[in-house]
Amino acid sequence: MSMVINTNMGAINAQRILDGTTREQTTSMERLTSGLRINKAADDAAGLAVVTGMKTQSIGTQMAIRNGNDSIGMIQTLDGASEEVVNMLQRMRELTIQSMNGTYNNENRAQMQSEFGQLQKEIVRVADTTKFNGMNIMNSASFSVLNASAVNNISFAQVASGANAFKAHVGWEGGTDNRIGVALMDFNTLRSLVSGGVRLMSGDPASVTFASAVGIASAALSAIDADLAAISTLRANWGAIQNRLEYTVANLQNVDENINASRSRIEDADFAKESANLARTQVLQQAGMTMLSQSNQNAQQVMSLLR
Repeated sequence: MSMVINTNMGAINAQRILDGTTREQTTSMERLTSGLRINKAADDAAGLAVVTGMKTQSIGTQMAIRNGNDSIGMIQTLDGASEEVVNMLQRMRELTIQSMNGTYNNENRAQMQSEFGQLQKEIVRVADTTKFNGMNIMNSASFSVLNASAVNNISFAQVASGANAFKAHVGWEGGTDNRIGVALMDFNTLRSLVSGGVRLMSGDPASVTFASAVGIASAALSAIDADLAAISTLRANWGAIQNRLEYTVANLQNVDENINASRSRIEDADFAKESANLARTQVLQQAGMTMLSQSNQNAQQVMSLLR
């Protein structure tokens, strides 16, 4: 092997290898600092594209989970208010049955009517004031609603699929397949309210015959029974949708968990591997520095030939 001074091949080789070792060490330190295997596109261009798509799906899925839970909360609010309406209708029905008994006179029926009328007003008040996030859900102007008389004669699926029907968006993408519609009802259209002319007593109690009083109460009973049937049918539908939403949320949580597990395998740094690599590159760097120094000293040996 020739001995030259102008070109120190040993030093060039050591410097090249040392530069590669330094880059590896920098990459390992970067990954250990951030906890990520992919910190820039150059680390894994294809992996970055896959991870970006997974993050998009995960973020959308997490929002869909919130949407589903919020919709469950709305249905629970609606169902709870409906339960109180049913309780009031049951009391009104109880008063109606009581007023039909011949042991009560018309003055007694007028007293029953006083409570009956207050319950009617309270049902209207509940319907007008029950809101979720500022939106009325029992007498809604924000969504299309059913008339109480149509509840048992219409397809809930048809109503829920309407353009203005309330819909829970429970997917990370758009499209109708990611929406669950809920049929709502205008509780002010109940037949047993004051607006329907339903009462237990009408006119001067002294001039109302027993047969007439029974007839008025019978009409009220029919209206109340129709309202109870409509609300029961709706609440069954709401309960079914709530159960569906709970399964939907559980599925979304499972999807999100598995997406993040897959993303982690691509994006996250393996600390055991990177720690070992860092230790290796530190040793190689020290060895490279030593060899570079040795290469520089080798050129000085040529001086011995000039003595």
